[in-house]
Amino acid sequence: MIANGEPMEELQTHSLHVESIRRDLDRIIDEWLHLHLRLAAILVAISLVVESGIAFFITKSQLLTTTIERYILKFIIAPSGSAALCLLVAVLAVHSKRLSSKAKAYAMSLLFVLICFDYYTAHSAFVAIYALYAFGIFLTTTYADYRLTGLVSVASLLSMIASELFLRWDVDKVSAFIDANQMVNFLIALSIIAGCSLVSSVTIRYEQRKNETTLRREVERELLKESILYDELTGVYNRKALHDALRALEQETTKSPLVFGIADIDHFKLVNDLYGHQVGDLCLIEFACVLCEYFGEGAIYRYGGDEFCLILRNTTLQDAEQLCERVRLRLQRAEFEDVPDLKVTACFGLTAYAEPDGSSHLFIQADEALYEAKRVRDAVRSYHPGTTVFSRGVSPS
Repeated sequence: MIANGEPMEELQTHSLHVESIRRDLDRIIDEWLHLHLRLAAILVAISLVVESGIAFFITKSQLLTTTIERYILKFIIAPSGSAALCLLVAVLAVHSKRLSSKAKAYAMSLLFVLICFDYYTAHSAFVAIYALYAFGIFLTTTYADYRLTGLVSVASLLSMIASELFLRWDVDKVSAFIDANQMVNFLIALSIIAGCSLVSSVTIRYEQRKNETTLRREVERELLKESILYDELTGVYNRKALHDALRALEQETTKSPLVFGIADIDHFKLVNDLYGHQVGDLCLIEFACVLCEYFGEGAIYRYGGDEFCLILRNTTLQDAEQLCERVRLRLQRAEFEDVPDLKVTACFGLTAYAEPDGSSHLFIQADEALYEAKRVRDAVRSYHPGTTVFSRGVSPS
């Protein structure tokens, strides 16, 4: 039933449209997750190549201050192996069917921080290596989750501090907590990372507002479209939607069996006069609900007043007669709490779609059949082209 006069189907369509938009957004996030993973893999691969190139250059230039084995273990195998392990865990997380998209985004982003930690610890002598952390923070902005970006920012800052503390026990390097020049560079790096975090958070905030505005406008546009095509009282399609459907029917190249029908409530004016228009509206709503129950919401059109049109696809005239008989009998059992003595009946006029005549004759033929049904009331009649015979509704089996 319909509450407060709002069309049920309109609300359902509205909800479905919002869900469709959300699915599109989830698909975009999923695509970005896989791109995030590929960028991490590219970083690991490039780092391995660069580290190997640097090792080759240092060895040939006789700049090596330690053994080759120690250098390879410390600056190539250890960071690349640890980064590769993080990358493997990221692959498993991104392709996991148990984790939600949000959990995957958090896992991927934090594992990227660990990869940055590996390279920052191994190559802290290169001041610009901290830029990897900024890169990792910017990658989270597409997820439009300021909590995630904040978490990654804090994790990046803490990992940089942890790396410098770790370097205090590294005899081959100088920690920022020991050397004043290194401390200045370290503080500058921390400030830049904090600035990147702030810029990313502000960007996400405005991105969220933009997405919310876009979603709201899309919903408003859909609701406006629905208000044009749907009847406000009953929630079924209106006259404009019917004309659009008939025009579309004319343009179809392949025609399947189709029945067009007109149905209206018997003595509806008398119902309004005796019980008032509010009860009359309840009758219309109940009639529309029963029609939708048997024919489906997409087949019912309110043409005006108590008159409804039916477009029944893939249906023969005999099948349509049986369905209308079921509706007619079902309507006889309809009860109204406020008006227990009110009994509602309806008449149906049906006609089959004929290729030569097209949709232009459907109204005329169905209306003639409805006129015959109205002569006896509470009946179903079908029009047969080329004759003056109107078949009675077939009793439902």
